[in-house]
Amino acid sequence: MSKRKNIPTTPLTCWLIAYVTEHETNLTELAIKAGLSSGSLRSLVRYPERIPTLETCLRLSKVTGKPGDEIFQMAGLDGYELSEGLDPDCLGLVRIYKSLPFPMRRTLVTIAQALETSLSLGE
Repeated sequence: MSKRKNIPTTPLTCWLIAYVTEHETNLTELAIKAGLSSGSLRSLVRYPERIPTLETCLRLSKVTGKPGDEIFQMAGLDGYELSEGLDPDCLGLVRIYKSLPFPMRRTLVTIAQALETSLSLGE
């Protein structure tokens, strides 16, 4: 029996629970399919006051087929709109870039530019 009773819900937590029930899966399996840590969605359901990252929302959109804008709204991220070409991997790179000290950021950009150049030379 759960130690926490009357856990508050949000539109996102209600949708997550309905989704896994309808698709005969569980939150852990859905998280893994989305490329998230195994407990990330359980954590969102258990602690609905937590707001998921944009990356989490986009990964859920990609794996469930639900429009990202709808997931943003359910998650309380109403101010964000999904733009073309924005995907979880891109957001992951931005997160990595922002976490690096300035000299390493420059190195990452140099590597990306070298990859871009090698791709254009190969065409």
